[in-house]
Amino acid sequence: MILVTGGCGYIGSHLVNTLAEYGYQVVVFDNLLSGKESALLHHEPLVVGDITNPQDLTSVFSQYQVDTVIHLAALVNAAESVVQSDRYQQVNNQGSKNVWQAAMSRGVKTYLYASSAAVYGTPPTRGAIKETSPLLPTSPYGVNKLAGERSLAAITGNGHQAGIFRFFNVAGAKTEGRLGQSKASRAIMQRLFAVAHGEIPSLKLSGHDYDTQDGTVLRDFVHVEDVVRAMLLGVKHLQNGGVAFTLNLGGGHSTSMKELHTIVEEVTGITIPLTYAKRIPGDIVYSLADIALAQTTLDWEPAYNVRQMVADGWNAYVKRN
Repeated sequence: MILVTGGCGYIGSHLVNTLAEYGYQVVVFDNLLSGKESALLHHEPLVVGDITNPQDLTSVFSQYQVDTVIHLAALVNAAESVVQSDRYQQVNNQGSKNVWQAAMSRGVKTYLYASSAAVYGTPPTRGAIKETSPLLPTSPYGVNKLAGERSLAAITGNGHQAGIFRFFNVAGAKTEGRLGQSKASRAIMQRLFAVAHGEIPSLKLSGHDYDTQDGTVLRDFVHVEDVVRAMLLGVKHLQNGGVAFTLNLGGGHSTSMKELHTIVEEVTGITIPLTYAKRIPGDIVYSLADIALAQTTLDWEPAYNVRQMVADGWNAYVKRN
């Protein structure tokens, strides 16, 4: 059985439902602070608990025969982490350690961890970021995601297999629109949709004087369906005795915030007013994933482009709001 922490969240719900469709037995562990039980379309068993509470984790492992853990539960707002650093340390660092310790005590051998491109920070030189690039996180979010990687690496070996995925900017939704990012998400694409949907008057971009082609930050977007497919391949790889890995999951292309704004206007057919604010402390300026290692390790490559992510994301946003 596979335990998915954070399985009622955005990425987690897409993953859980796909695992169920492929016949895997899944149990979900989620505190439901941001995720929703209604996202479990196949009604997988849910244990409501928090990764910061070791007793909650002990409970789920005592109730179910888990052989694989996929750890997605986390706080994910890099800007928020600057002003709530203690909270991010408690959840993303100590919470991850709690997951590993509870799983190991029950003999779990296979682990997948959702890390982040935030562990790289802003690279010292431009170009695609490899898994061997310097790890220079600029936010407490990135610092604690890296700590989660290292605490997992410390338990690998001796029959324990671990895979680490460094997500770049995950976007989009299942094509039928039943799942998607929370309306409360601070992700740039969701904020653009909120303007297009008439919920807020304009999009406020933080910083427009960066050393980029149009002054706005660059991001590498990857469709959530591509991420889920990679995670399924990762599960199969590890369960079949494959070697441990750390892999970037991105689209392999950079998009500026102004470019994204234009694409959303074109897809929705709605004009989206822009305003500008000061830069966000610790914000990453440019991001581009080198995905060659994921291609060779898992025979994976992204199938969706940014325009498709916007179209699927907008479809889900309209249906769910």
